[in-house]
Amino acid sequence: MRKFFYYSAWVIGMTMALLAILLLVAPTHVHIEQSVFIHAPPAAVWDQTARFDRYNQWNTLKEREPDAQFRINGVDGTAGASTTWTGKKIGFGRLRHLSLTPHTEIRQQLEFFEPLASICDISFKFADSAGGTRVSWSMDAKYPRPQNILGMFMKDNLETDFRKSLQRLKSAAEANVSAGRK
Repeated sequence: MRKFFYYSAWVIGMTMALLAILLLVAPTHVHIEQSVFIHAPPAAVWDQTARFDRYNQWNTLKEREPDAQFRINGVDGTAGASTTWTGKKIGFGRLRHLSLTPHTEIRQQLEFFEPLASICDISFKFADSAGGTRVSWSMDAKYPRPQNILGMFMKDNLETDFRKSLQRLKSAAEANVSAGRK
């Protein structure tokens, strides 16, 4: 019985030491950036990205929880407009347009209120390229300790979501161009 307590104390001590080390070495700033080339003019890609009614269709957030409630606030596609969501799995959050430079850049603020409060800076950059548009989507987040451990583990999932969402954006924009729509 005494050995059991000795080993249990050793395991607990090692676990605490590992968590303390993770807390100290895990970054407090996370940068994610993904890009895709889309065979569509910047105006067509812009329209899919700047308007939340379209953004909410290709972004993977809705896929994570189809029953979540999404709402658009303000004049869609303009600075100050936002989309909010509420769901059991995805929590409660808001994405707000800070500034829009047509066909060039969108700057946004992403706020999560539940289950864990955080604020992130988001940007989309559009580069006109021969035969289409290169879209770069980035996110910068600061996580205070001890949330920084969570941020370290979330980075891979977020990068996967960005890649998947950009492929869905590509499909939507290219399909609209092929159909003669914006």
